[in-house]
Amino acid sequence: MAASSPAKSLPKLLKATYLADGEQLLRETRATRLYYFPGPVFWFVLVLIFDYVALSVRYPSWPQLGGLSSAFAKLPTIGGSSPGSYLVILGLLLTIFVLLWILVRFLRWATNVYAVTTSRVILQRGILGRDFDEIPIAQVRGVDVHQSVGQRILRFGSVTVSAEGGTGRSIGNEIWHGIPKPFEFQRLVENATQGLSRNVGSGNVGGPSTSGR
Repeated sequence: MAASSPAKSLPKLLKATYLADGEQLLRETRATRLYYFPGPVFWFVLVLIFDYVALSVRYPSWPQLGGLSSAFAKLPTIGGSSPGSYLVILGLLLTIFVLLWILVRFLRWATNVYAVTTSRVILQRGILGRDFDEIPIAQVRGVDVHQSVGQRILRFGSVTVSAEGGTGRSIGNEIWHGIPKPFEFQRLVENATQGLSRNVGSGNVGGPSTSGR
């Protein structure tokens, strides 16, 4: 009895029909949330504290927050408006700004999918409408990883895929930030490159057709 071929890994983030017949998905990922969201969430918490202090100045019956409420209440009147009035407006504007910042970060996180297959390195952009940029494995010249100390602890980093000879929309030499397990990503690209070299050496150089996108 012939041995069964290994099961093909089905994409969960990448559009499945983008893969060609015989092309195997090695890894797909979004950037980690730890890269995009801690800063905005931290500032959102600070703005919420500011909002509460401003409201406690505007409405003295509210419980005071330490010395902050009394310090804010001593601020000068501006244009006939008491501190409680203009601080509440300022807090509202800050809250809207930070929420927009979180929304932008979410869209950046949600719309980019990075993938490695046996034939290509792929960047999928968009949610409803999608654009696909790719580097054929044959054009990859190297994969560089950069990690700060904190990123090393949290197990993510920045990845740069160096490429040459590309045409059209090229993603070569872009820095991809916040990639989880970046050295695994690097290893998979290098393994795919070595696998292609072995196929070329053995005369099996058939590449995937992507006409069915």
